[in-house]
Amino acid sequence: MIKTEPWSGGTEEEYETQHFGFGAQRLKIAVRQMVEQKIRTGVKDMESYLQETLDLNDTDKSSLTNSCDKLINLYCERAGPSLKIIDDEIERILKVPENVLLPGDEIQLQQVSNEEYNKLKEEVSLLRKRVERAALMEALLIAEEEELASVEKVCEIAKKDMKVLDLLQKSFETSESVKAIENETQFLCASVPNIKKSENTILDS
Repeated sequence: MIKTEPWSGGTEEEYETQHFGFGAQRLKIAVRQMVEQKIRTGVKDMESYLQETLDLNDTDKSSLTNSCDKLINLYCERAGPSLKIIDDEIERILKVPENVLLPGDEIQLQQVSNEEYNKLKEEVSLLRKRVERAALMEALLIAEEEELASVEKVCEIAKKDMKVLDLLQKSFETSESVKAIENETQFLCASVPNIKKSENTILDS
């Protein structure tokens, strides 16, 4: 006997049956049954021919029958690998792609249950909240970026002011008028002790 997996059905088998009129499982079973029937018929025809053409006694006939049964089992066993290749080819040919819809399924596709509708509505609500949060984050980032830009502008202005002050200080240090004022100030400071001495002399007299 050829090893044959029993029919188990399933979604794919049902879909293939709707599309082709039969499924891969049933076709594989039918092919195995057909091959086994061909083997058995061929060997039994040979057995009958030998018994008719040869003058065999009962013992020889029994031996011939046993030999033919063993030959049938051997043929069925050796057919296993070839049938496995045929099985793979059947599955490849009859496999219905997931993106293929039957006319009956197109109608069902358009129908949405209340549970599915509520689920879709909830998903839309969650997506809307995500979009709102993303928009809020974007607005905050833009405001922060603008604030940083204004701070950078203030820093640039301060740097420019510092440069101006440095230039003024350098110009004052090299100016002749400033040096003259500095000399006069030093002269006045040096004259202060003499003035104080004169005042003390006048007071003593």
